[in-house]
Amino acid sequence: MKGMPMKLKVYITGIILVGITAVCFGIKALTLETLPTMVFFSVLIIVAESVAIQLNNKISISVSFGIGLASVLIFQSYVVAIIGFLPMIFSIQSVEGKIMHVFNTPFIKRAFNGCAFAVSLAMANHAYILTDRYFQDVHFNGFNIPGIFMLVVIFSIFDAGIFIGLVSLLENNSFIKMINQETWLIFIVDLIAIAPLGILIATIHSKYGMFAVTLFFGPLLLARFSYKLYIDMKKMYSETILALSNAIDAKDQYTSGHSHRVAQHAVEISKIMGFSESKVDTIHKAAILHDIGKIGIDDQILNKTGRLEDAEFVEIKKHPEIGANILMQVANLSEVARIIKHHHERYDGTGYPEGIGKEQVPMESYIISISDAFDAMTTDRPYRGAMDSNVAIQIIIGESGKQF
Repeated sequence: MKGMPMKLKVYITGIILVGITAVCFGIKALTLETLPTMVFFSVLIIVAESVAIQLNNKISISVSFGIGLASVLIFQSYVVAIIGFLPMIFSIQSVEGKIMHVFNTPFIKRAFNGCAFAVSLAMANHAYILTDRYFQDVHFNGFNIPGIFMLVVIFSIFDAGIFIGLVSLLENNSFIKMINQETWLIFIVDLIAIAPLGILIATIHSKYGMFAVTLFFGPLLLARFSYKLYIDMKKMYSETILALSNAIDAKDQYTSGHSHRVAQHAVEISKIMGFSESKVDTIHKAAILHDIGKIGIDDQILNKTGRLEDAEFVEIKKHPEIGANILMQVANLSEVARIIKHHHERYDGTGYPEGIGKEQVPMESYIISISDAFDAMTTDRPYRGAMDSNVAIQIIIGESGKQF
């Protein structure tokens, strides 16, 4: 934890201490009769975590919660904290082609993840037991229905809350803003969707034992493989967009890296404006590809060092429409195409290609327009040197109501 801010150190230490306390209570509750079942469920979660799917650099999803829920229904004791803790320590994962395990991963990271899962399961276990006391007559297959509902709610609150707190401290962002991000909503919905799986695992275990659960687990791994293919396709899709961007920058020798810088500025502006994660992602794609239409422009015009002739400028002005027409042919990029088409429109209506302005121009297009202009002003061009960023910002402010 060297070099971490004090708040982050305190937070991580606090979660680990609470988690270890829960695990200690679990060890105290463990008996020789329950030991094999505890080991069995721990191994299941190790397997589940070892094939978890990374949604982004913040969170991953797996069926671990379903197995954890089943363990709560079966044990109804602090033993579930052990089942939550051990797999996070000993799981093996593939990250960008590299096998990550306990011996090449910072132990503090694994300890935090294990303790977070242990705390969440322990609190969910409490919720189930307390609810079962008050609603003793509402059961299905021996399991309390309101208790299961409370188990899912409490686990979701604690598990998501712990990691939202961690990410908010890492990114120096407010807890409330982090809650509003769509990624966490997907995470919580995923937990709720996996809950029936946990009930099914607990039912199969109660009636048929561990071997039947093992047989049931096989098809789950196949389903996970199918979903992994979908995630990989999305990743390839993003990589294709980046490759297109690099191709555009390579075509224009004077604007190398321009698209990536514009994308970086556009994303920062979008986040400050409080846009949803999906909209920020759309703006990022549009910014990366905003000059794709230059593929259809003559290289001699693009690489001309002097001032453009009127006819050449007319040709250059075609690139937003060319880019939009290219991307309209690609599934899921119609919104990106619309943004790109209008990124050279002006607020006062004197831009191109359609000469529209004010609210007729998408806000996303204005964001890319500002980002594009800022990068153009603050980087070297053949006809002038780079401008100071503060001067560029003042020019952009001065163009408010006119260009922007």
